[in-house]
Amino acid sequence: MTSQYLSLAQPGKNVWWRYVISIFLILFFYQFIGVIPIVILSVALTLDKNPATQLNPKTLQFEGVEPLLSYLVLNFASICLLAGLYISVRFLHQRRMITLVTPHEQVRWKRIFQGFGLYFLLTFVISFVGIVLSPSEYQLTFKPSQFLVFLPIALVITPIQTSAEELFFRGYLLQGIGLKTRSLLIPILGSSLLFMLPHLLNPEAKLNLFLMALFYLLFGIFLAVITVKDNSLELAMGVHAANNLFVALILNYSNSALPSPSIVTESRFDPLSSLISFIVVAVIFCFVIWKERPSNRAL
Repeated sequence: MTSQYLSLAQPGKNVWWRYVISIFLILFFYQFIGVIPIVILSVALTLDKNPATQLNPKTLQFEGVEPLLSYLVLNFASICLLAGLYISVRFLHQRRMITLVTPHEQVRWKRIFQGFGLYFLLTFVISFVGIVLSPSEYQLTFKPSQFLVFLPIALVITPIQTSAEELFFRGYLLQGIGLKTRSLLIPILGSSLLFMLPHLLNPEAKLNLFLMALFYLLFGIFLAVITVKDNSLELAMGVHAANNLFVALILNYSNSALPSPSIVTESRFDPLSSLISFIVVAVIFCFVIWKERPSNRAL
C-alpha cells in the first residue's frame, strides 16, 4: 500500500548519490559544526580548573554550569541539523521544504497544536499519577526568577530542536526509504531504528540499555505511524515538541540529556515506568485523535 505523504519525495531529484552527499552534508552540520559550542565550553571549563564546573566524561553532562547556558549549547546542534537539511532538500534534491511536512500548500498549524495539546495533557495526567503514587521520588525545584528567564527561550528553542528531528527522521528519511519499497513497514521501522541509535548516547540509556532502546524505538514507530496515518508530519511535530517541552519545563530528572530548571525534578529516572507511561499515553492519544476526526487512511 502507498501513502501520499511518502510519495512527496518522488518529484524531487532522487539519484542515489544525492542522498549520499546529503547525508554526509547533514551529518557534517549536525555532528561537526553543531558540537563547536560544546567543545568551546568544555575547553573553557578545563582552563578554568574549577572542580565544581566540569564536563562529566561518564554522563557527558555539564556539571555546575548554569542550566540555561547548558541548554543552549546542547541545542545548537539541532539548529545546524536543520540548516544542513534545508541545503540538502532545497538544492541537492530540488524540493520545497514543505514537502517534508505535508502534501498541502500550507502547514496546518491547528493540527500541530492539536497534537501538542493532547499529548501534553496526557503526559501531565500520567505524570501527576506517578507523583501521587511515589511522592518521595519527586522534588519541587521551581525557582521563579530562573524559570521565567528560561521559559521564553525553551518555548522557542525546543520546538526548533524537535522539528529538526522530525523533519529529518519522519520527513527526509521516512520518505527517502519509502521511495525504495512498496511496503509501509520498511520505512516506518527503518526510520525508527535510525532515530533510536543516536538517542542511545543519552545518559539514561546507561541505566537500562534494552528498555531505553525499546522506548526510543517505540517512540519513533509511534511518530512514524501517526505521520503516515494522518498523511502529514504535523501531528508528530506537535507530539515531539510537547514531550520535550514537558520535560524541560514541568518534570525533568537528574542527569537528563537536556538539563533544565523544571518545576519538578525526579530524583531517579525509571526506564520501565517511563516505557509503560509512554505506551499508555500513545494508545490513548491515537484513540482520541482519530475518534475525533477521521483520517486519510494509509494503513
